[in-house]
Amino acid sequence: MEPPNDKWLRWVGIPVVVLVANLFYLEDYHYNPKRYFGWSLFGMVYVAVVWEVVMRWLLYVRRQYAGIAQTRRRVFVTLAGYLLITAVHSLAFLYVIDILNTAFIPVSRGVYITGLLTGFVCTLFMGNVYEVRYYLQTYREAIQESEAVQKAGLQSQFDNLKNQVNPHFLFNALNSLSALISEDRQKAGLFLDELSSVYRYLLQAAQQPLVTLADEMAFLTAYRYLLDTRFGKALHWEVGVDDRYMDQWIPPLTLQTLVENALRHNLLLTEQPLTLHIAIREGKLIVCNSIQRKKTPVLAQQGGLTTLAARLSALGLARPLIEDDGQQFKVCLTLVRKEQLVFPSLVNKASAG
Repeated sequence: MEPPNDKWLRWVGIPVVVLVANLFYLEDYHYNPKRYFGWSLFGMVYVAVVWEVVMRWLLYVRRQYAGIAQTRRRVFVTLAGYLLITAVHSLAFLYVIDILNTAFIPVSRGVYITGLLTGFVCTLFMGNVYEVRYYLQTYREAIQESEAVQKAGLQSQFDNLKNQVNPHFLFNALNSLSALISEDRQKAGLFLDELSSVYRYLLQAAQQPLVTLADEMAFLTAYRYLLDTRFGKALHWEVGVDDRYMDQWIPPLTLQTLVENALRHNLLLTEQPLTLHIAIREGKLIVCNSIQRKKTPVLAQQGGLTTLAARLSALGLARPLIEDDGQQFKVCLTLVRKEQLVFPSLVNKASAG
């Protein structure tokens, strides 16, 4: 952590503090200006050393308790250090005075108490100046970072939406709908309703950086209907999500991204269906699929796992853990509660949306 730019404060603050503090000893100096300014010069050197010690302590505490949420603890520990430093340097100062004493300042308990109080008040004043500056700077940076994260999150959602709502998906959906109309009008109507639900969610997702797992599961129900209609028995689902996790948060279209990734890279055959398993284990969302890779290499797709990982990082969330043992491809994501978020305002925005 870089030390603050306080040259002006040292050059101006130290002389003023020492000159004012030495006014309490004018009587001991017998109102002799040479003694007053001589001891003041000594005091300026001494205070400069103490100032440096205090600054090093201040920076150490900041490194340990850097966040705004740790302000109270940081202030308490800093003040405790100020008191200890003041007590030690006041004793050291009186010891030096005792060695150099020429009967200007008789060393006594009253002198020590006066020096201790004066030193602590001056140190406290100096520390408050630094703390207020640091708090305002940290608060300003936190606001800027929060705004940047929200903007990045929304832009990511918009870019992801453009990738997800693509002609290929719509073309396949319309082909399936066209086939159903001639075969089963009632089923075609249900398919159209679910297709409408899917696209409604896609449009809403562009406005929300985070959604609840309940919203994602509701979307998955509609999306799953479209896929089942298209692939039939070539796709097998195993979904088991505990209701107690439904109020936790993830980026929208997370499940769609993971399901689409599995469909994109694997064969779907009636005699060898692709199995998709979705569950919650120890507070983590697990999405895995059996591996039956296509023989033709699949080009990387925008809006896939890489983009999902970037979205999670931009929102201050843990990146997904990916495992591939040759038989199953597994993606593990950490669900978060509102109070665990680095920027809770993202949840408030999502809730309002």
